Amino acid sequence: MSESNSSSPDITQNSGNNFIGWILFPLALFPLAALLSYDWRAVEALNLPPEPSSNWIGPLGDAFAYYGYLAFGLAVWMVPVACVVWGICLVAGRRMRPGRREAWFAVFLVACASLMQTAQSHAAGIEALLERINVQNAGGAIGYLLMTRCLSPMLSDVGSSVLVTMVLAISIVAAIGVHNLISFFRTLARWALKRDAPGDEDDAAREDEKAAELQRAREAKEAAKREKEAEKERLRREREEAKERARLEREEERLRVQQAREAAKAAAAAQPQAIPQQPPPPPQTAAKTSSPSASTQSPSGDEPKQDKGPYILPGVDLLKPLSKSTVSRDDAGVAETARRLIDTLKLFGIDASLADSVQGPVVTKYEIELAPGTRYSSVTSLSDNLMGAMHAKSLRIEAPIPGKDRVGIEVPNRKPAGISFREIFESPAWKNSKAELPLLFGKDAAGNELVADLATMPHMLVAGATGQGKSVCLNSLINGLLMTRTPEQLKLIMVDPKSVEFTPYAAIPHLLVPVITDNRKVVFALHWAVAEMEKRLKLFARCKVRNIYDFNHRKVMTQPDMFSNASEGTDDTPRTVPYIVIIIDEVADLMSTSAKEVTPDISRLTAKARAAGIHLILATQRPDAKVITGTIKANIPGRVAFKTSQSIDSRTILDDTGAENLIGRGDMLFKSKDGILIRAQGAWISDEEIQNITGFIEAHANTEFDEKFATKLGRVKEAVIEDPFAANEDDPDNQPQESDNAAGAEPSRAQARAAENADLYVKAIEVIINTNRASVSHFQRKLGIGYNHAAKLCDRLESEGVIAPQSGAGPRTILLDQNQLLQIMHGGSAAESIAESTDGASGIDDSQTQGTETNEIANEEII
Repeated sequence: MSESNSSSPDITQNSGNNFIGWILFPLALFPLAALLSYDWRAVEALNLPPEPSSNWIGPLGDAFAYYGYLAFGLAVWMVPVACVVWGICLVAGRRMRPGRREAWFAVFLVACASLMQTAQSHAAGIEALLERINVQNAGGAIGYLLMTRCLSPMLSDVGSSVLVTMVLAISIVAAIGVHNLISFFRTLARWALKRDAPGDEDDAAREDEKAAELQRAREAKEAAKREKEAEKERLRREREEAKERARLEREEERLRVQQAREAAKAAAAAQPQAIPQQPPPPPQTAAKTSSPSASTQSPSGDEPKQDKGPYILPGVDLLKPLSKSTVSRDDAGVAETARRLIDTLKLFGIDASLADSVQGPVVTKYEIELAPGTRYSSVTSLSDNLMGAMHAKSLRIEAPIPGKDRVGIEVPNRKPAGISFREIFESPAWKNSKAELPLLFGKDAAGNELVADLATMPHMLVAGATGQGKSVCLNSLINGLLMTRTPEQLKLIMVDPKSVEFTPYAAIPHLLVPVITDNRKVVFALHWAVAEMEKRLKLFARCKVRNIYDFNHRKVMTQPDMFSNASEGTDDTPRTVPYIVIIIDEVADLMSTSAKEVTPDISRLTAKARAAGIHLILATQRPDAKVITGTIKANIPGRVAFKTSQSIDSRTILDDTGAENLIGRGDMLFKSKDGILIRAQGAWISDEEIQNITGFIEAHANTEFDEKFATKLGRVKEAVIEDPFAANEDDPDNQPQESDNAAGAEPSRAQARAAENADLYVKAIEVIINTNRASVSHFQRKLGIGYNHAAKLCDRLESEGVIAPQSGAGPRTILLDQNQLLQIMHGGSAAESIAESTDGASGIDDSQTQGTETNEIANEEII
């Protein structure tokens, strides 16, 4: 009874579904009839006035067909097919509830529209069909937006078609159902093989067997998962145990080291500290007197340097192997960006056309031709709108392009290509360059190698914000010079206020003096450069040449022919003179401390030093008008600007805007002597390659500074920043409180004080030996004592003839050489050391003459 009751609702429901299906089945044919009898001339939106409707469904049919073609294109024919299938299912008694299948059918319809849109450009018959029904896109609005505007620009037609086909297949399987598909193919296979249907028992046994197999597979999978988790847990525990053991071992090692240090300290405290004995100096060294130049270069300056043979230029094998980092030619992306650019200009009423596009390593330059009568300013004012339309991080407009009646718009590439130092070094543009001082920059926006000549520039300014590639650019320029010019052809003066940028070049033979890190010495170096310029110009005048190139390439003449009278030349005229390049890394720091002193020298050098072969490369990360003054920029036509934070900084560097729109990481604007701005990407050189180049040079050549120049530069006192928190014995709070019975102090305290003073005296002698410097503040810092003790040490050293009396605010002059100081440190007196040195030396002035000459050198005014 219950079974009959339970089955009665199903029978009633199936009967209702059959009835609804018979009613709705004719209605399912309406979309098919509307599409079959559609005529676009009856649609008011396509034909004015519209013709009378001849559609089988009437105006409603025309509206359905018109909006269907407009939305889905030719894929709208899937709608009547689906309606007929639903009607058949309802007639067959199947329940149709809106849900998953209908959603997947919508996905299927969108996929069909996308495929139709792709097929439009590859099948000739579709175009004829579209013309007959007056439809523009085979995929309708949905296919156009999804394929033409979205997927095809990113994946191309083939890739997007494969993706949409996969979506189409997935929607079919999801809408029909995996079980239904399996049943359909199983039934089809049975029908093809003409097999009899198995009995109920065979089906049940087969189903039980399948269920058992599925259960066994599920259990095996769970067992494998549990085993894998157990293995992970075991490995985790082992790692934790290993870390714990390593931590315990480190702790034990730290304790052992600490105990050993404490034991060593206790043993050192138990025994009196002895002064390390040094071997006596050789006889020929002991007989020599000290000189400022020797003490400036190295304590062992008397030792002869090893002859390393002729100078060898570094080879390309010192650089890293060249990696192929070419630009990916995305012609479709360039065409799409150009079309979007032209469309955006037309939206703002600017009639323009694309004349040319050049894809470089970092940016792509689009050359736009404007209609006659269009102002260039109308394009430059749309910079932000164009940037947003092309989805670019930055955008630079060049209006007009020099030498052309076009506007250049530079857009960054999606995937910029890196440029290596070796790639430019091996290029024909670098190898075939005939520049006297070749500068290796990188590649311009068109992908051409950018190489310039500093000798014709003749000076250069490099500026930009921090971290945008300025230091890498300087390293590329310096190493390009080092790999092509010998020390006889090129000399360098490097100024590094930060003391870290030019450290790898400290021992190269191209340096005239050691790398300068103090601004006071920079002032003297610029004074020397001005004096050298004047000296060279007088030399060129005597030799009747105009510049350094003519002087180095002049014909060799005999002395009577060359010097007709005494005023035209001397016998010591050099055959050639090297170029001198002065590289100042941070001009802002120099101008903040010594602007009044260096500005006249820089102005004179930039105005007259070109003919003398002296060139300046000024770099700064603060492009401020107070730093890069008009006086400095007047004679520096070569400019390199990296990304700046604002347009006013770009105008300060280049006298033009554009640097604020760069993308950073080596992207730069190069302004040549002709005033043309060139956008380029700087070459990358790694620290390892710099070390390889400088190491090779140091291994094959000795460091030879200009002795006279380096000696005078070493006498310039450095700027010393005193510690405001250092202990000052003049402070009343630091003065020891003496008791009334100080005169009756115990002898042991007096002996301890005398021993302490003797120890300080020996340490002061050691400080003088190691640093070649003696002053009250210097002793305070090195020995950690107060002002009173340091002043007493200087008085004692002065009274014993070790140092000269105070003259000016600089350090004291040292009157004894290294060997005499060593004898004093080992227990001798200053008088004995001076006497022994005087008696044992032959052909050398006495100590009084030596002290007088030293004082005269120390008091010499440096101009």
